[in-house]
Amino acid sequence: MVKYSLLIFIFICSFNLHAQDGRILKKAEAALESGEYAQALEYFEQLLGKSPEDAELNHKTALCHLNMSSNKKLLYYANNAVKYAEKPTLDMYFTLARAYHLDHQFDKAIEAYKNSDPGNKNKKAISKYIKECQYGKSYVSNAEKIKITNAGKSINTEHPEYLPYITADLSRLYFTSRRPGSTGGKKAPDGMYYEDIYTSVNRGGAWEAPENVGPPLNGDGHDACIGISADGQTMFIYKGSNGGDIYTSELKGKKWSNPKPIEEVNSPFFESSACVSPDGRMLFFVRAADYKSNKDIYMCSKTVKGNWSKPRKLPFNTEYDEDAPFMHPDGKTLYFSSKGHSSMGEYDVFKVTLKPDGSWTKPENLGYPINTAGNDVFFVLAADAKIGLYSSDREGGLGKQDIYTIRMPVKDKGPELALLKGKVKDAETGKPLEAEITITDNSSRELLAEFHSNQSSGNYLVSLPSGKNYNVTVEKDGYVFYSENINFNPKDGYKEMYRDIDLMPLKSGSKVVLKNIFFNTGEDVLSSESITELQRLARLLLENRQIRIEISGHTDNTGNNDINKQLSEKRAKAVYDYLVENGVPANRMTYQGFGSSQPIDTNETEEGRQNNRRTEFKVL
Repeated sequence: MVKYSLLIFIFICSFNLHAQDGRILKKAEAALESGEYAQALEYFEQLLGKSPEDAELNHKTALCHLNMSSNKKLLYYANNAVKYAEKPTLDMYFTLARAYHLDHQFDKAIEAYKNSDPGNKNKKAISKYIKECQYGKSYVSNAEKIKITNAGKSINTEHPEYLPYITADLSRLYFTSRRPGSTGGKKAPDGMYYEDIYTSVNRGGAWEAPENVGPPLNGDGHDACIGISADGQTMFIYKGSNGGDIYTSELKGKKWSNPKPIEEVNSPFFESSACVSPDGRMLFFVRAADYKSNKDIYMCSKTVKGNWSKPRKLPFNTEYDEDAPFMHPDGKTLYFSSKGHSSMGEYDVFKVTLKPDGSWTKPENLGYPINTAGNDVFFVLAADAKIGLYSSDREGGLGKQDIYTIRMPVKDKGPELALLKGKVKDAETGKPLEAEITITDNSSRELLAEFHSNQSSGNYLVSLPSGKNYNVTVEKDGYVFYSENINFNPKDGYKEMYRDIDLMPLKSGSKVVLKNIFFNTGEDVLSSESITELQRLARLLLENRQIRIEISGHTDNTGNNDINKQLSEKRAKAVYDYLVENGVPANRMTYQGFGSSQPIDTNETEEGRQNNRRTEFKVL
């Protein structure tokens, strides 16, 4: 009787254990189906502890790892699934193919892909995967020596970090994270914290501990930075309303403004990932019909009225997803990620170049090791093209997605652009000023861009692609305008120029050099490139009728002193005459030539002599 009782007890325990395992299995499969991979993995590993050679458990554990960026574990369990199965399923072979593919074992991946589709029922999809493997073999065999490093624990956590965006000078980073401490303090339905935007400052080449930017950018739900202007004063933000829309916010001093939707861009469809060209005249963004449709890159142009034109799809989109457009500060190189073209798997980073006629070059894959068989996306590049950042789910990261730093290959001269940066201040008090900065093409007199210095710091940053003669003017009511001339050709490569601008109050004694007044050597006839500056001076005088000015001409010490004095006076008179012809009363102006008697720089160098050859005006 005791013997039978014991057998009954063992049977009941065994039944309960099997029932318990069945309940765990149901929970695991439900979590896997709903995309809660971390939870599903816990359940499957618990079951595998009892049945390590169960092919189906190994396969489903592999599926969890396929979605959790652990290529080595993925490969281990995918191999076990095929190894322990009496007759491996086609799904098992496909998962094994994905594991080999992501581990860059391309030949084994190709073989497994073929085994997963013996009847060619999925010929198109499998052919694409095999083609990706072939591209991968080529890229890996022709790899460049590029150093890619995890941005480290100061930026990345065990939680996802992605969408890195930088100012053109690499001084500040914005990114999105799903770490604890989010503004709402709650978790989303997928079990992770809601997205929040963070920022970090670059100190001596290292990123400081990031800070949550807080309201009004971050709220209780998902908030993601999907783009930043080169000067860091305009942010593009994704919000899940209306199917997914793009908003903008302006940095006013130290505070961001309430985000506003971009009406011309947003639609009932899904919009995300935005950037602007350095002149602010082109807007690039991503659109899909819904969350399941392919993503494409669109572009708008700034109209005469200051609005955005009707979006148009760019020609290098494919039937697969394109995402994450980023226009480099050179104004012509657009980087983006694509699952099409010559991708070696998932998203790869590509670049195209905008031609003078408005067409685009053929997309170029950035190759290995920047691109891998996994997702490599949201690539951005500093103005000097030395340091890039992107999001990647590569092996060895701190979380599912991490931000990585890329030290790019060294080029002889760098990008063809100048980066002009500094502070705008009151010349007398040193107080930072918010001033309007306009960029004009001196040759065509076309207004190219308008910016503002930050009202709290006075900081400004302007990117100037090569090939134009730029008039950079800084203006503020109550002050005399300041102008800078930037003129260089593509052979100059990359230049970084610092100009702290002291604006003189508009009062007696204030003196300003007119840096965009041009004469041919030895002549006193104003060149056409001077018109923009002259018009600005005329406008200043007509809007401030109480002031009188003295226009003065100056030369370097080359040549005869008497001739130089005569030339400088004639040049001052040429400016005087233009202003009179354009409505400024003659009795409000005088002119004088000083020749080389009042140098502001050395005459021992060409640069110094060029600075001494100038036209000035002084408020009387």
